[in-house]
Amino acid sequence: MRRRAARTVLLVGEGDAEVVFLHHLKRLYVERGSGVAVTIKNARGKGAQHVVQFARRQSANAAYDLVVALFDADTDWNESVRKAAVRAKVQVVVCSPCLESLLLQFHQSTDHERSTQQLKQIFAARFGGAAHEQAVWRHFGINLLEEAKPRVGELRTLLHVLATARWPDSVW
Repeated sequence: MRRRAARTVLLVGEGDAEVVFLHHLKRLYVERGSGVAVTIKNARGKGAQHVVQFARRQSANAAYDLVVALFDADTDWNESVRKAAVRAKVQVVVCSPCLESLLLQFHQSTDHERSTQQLKQIFAARFGGAAHEQAVWRHFGINLLEEAKPRVGELRTLLHVLATARWPDSVW
């Protein structure tokens, strides 16, 4: 029996919190032998433009079937960066204004209209730490993620990517 090559996906997180989040999703949703091979890299911050450029450079080193960048919209996310991502064939998942806002939406929080700093403080107070700390992820189990998936498009997109190593065909 012939083995098929796994479809490969490169996920680039803007910083530590995004990378911890992506590893959490991978641990919960990507099974060994699933036909999807996921590589996660950390762009070490510096905003949307840097993350897209980092993803482009990383994807030049290996032939990935799909390259996805996850970053906050609060630093230099604009039309120019969007066009650069399209040219580089980097799909983007944008957290507006920040990852903590997205994570709070999973818990049906209505605080997402606040500033990035306020959202980080609300997140830390609610979950007992910053998003890059492993201990907070016990609040984001698979049952919660499955419940949030129909409501949160960014989560639906990431879970589709992890399951298929393909970008969703339609806007959810």
